[in-house]
Amino acid sequence: MTTLLQTVLSWPLQQAAAWLDGLAIGEPVEGEYFNWELLAFTAAARAHEERSLLWARIALRVYGVLAERASARERHSFMLSAMNLRASMICEFGAREGDDVLDPESIVAWFQRFATMSIEEAARVSSEDLRTLPMEMLRKLRDIKNALNVVALLSETGVVQKHPELESWLQLRPRLP
Repeated sequence: MTTLLQTVLSWPLQQAAAWLDGLAIGEPVEGEYFNWELLAFTAAARAHEERSLLWARIALRVYGVLAERASARERHSFMLSAMNLRASMICEFGAREGDDVLDPESIVAWFQRFATMSIEEAARVSSEDLRTLPMEMLRKLRDIKNALNVVALLSETGVVQKHPELESWLQLRPRLP
């Protein structure tokens, strides 16, 4: 871990958050390389360990900027990490409409944007012999399943009842590769 990252992580949470406010996320810091991905990961871990919404906000902010700048594969990975963090915070603290961390609708909207194939097509393709499917299709189905794993964490919040189409997707989830 870089010295600057270690230093930032040793600061009180409010100081680390204030430091972040003065920076362009994803860019070098003071002319030096900075591991933004490790900061996001560590902030997410601290959000869990310390039951801290502020650490979650920091992680989500960094993941969001990294996702905007990333290739499609990396973007999916960053967003999956962000949405997993968001879902776990919702499970921990409860759903709060309009909250930048705790609103389950942000996860629903992300899934709806992400699932670019219809549920009918996903059901049809996943019922075929998976060994005959092109790797890209398998990857797409697996990505949908991973996104559905996040949605499934929200089942206690009532969000699935508000979005009945999610129930069909969740029923398909075990059949996806």
